[in-house]
Amino acid sequence: MRSVKAAESPTMPSPYEIARTPGGKHHGWYLQQKLLSVEELSNGIESFERQIAKHEGWIADPLTKTADFYGFDPRRQSALVVGWRQDIQRHRDCIEILRSVIMEKKA
Repeated sequence: MRSVKAAESPTMPSPYEIARTPGGKHHGWYLQQKLLSVEELSNGIESFERQIAKHEGWIADPLTKTADFYGFDPRRQSALVVGWRQDIQRHRDCIEILRSVIMEKKA
């Protein structure tokens, strides 16, 4: 069996490329962001970065978010952490979209 080199494998489209596609994830939100000023977009990026920091803090110490975390069933604990990680990824995707919209405006 032949191994596939990284250069041969198809690349995944970026969150920005997906958002630009009608019907793609975050497309409506992307269109709304295009109407904002660079300053408003930058403020949005900062807000998402703060949210990421909060979520990373909750993962590092769940008690800062949920005082009785360790009293939960292990499946619930796991679901919370998975959800926080998904939130972080969604926030990172949004940051990438906002940065790309800023680049569009500056071009």
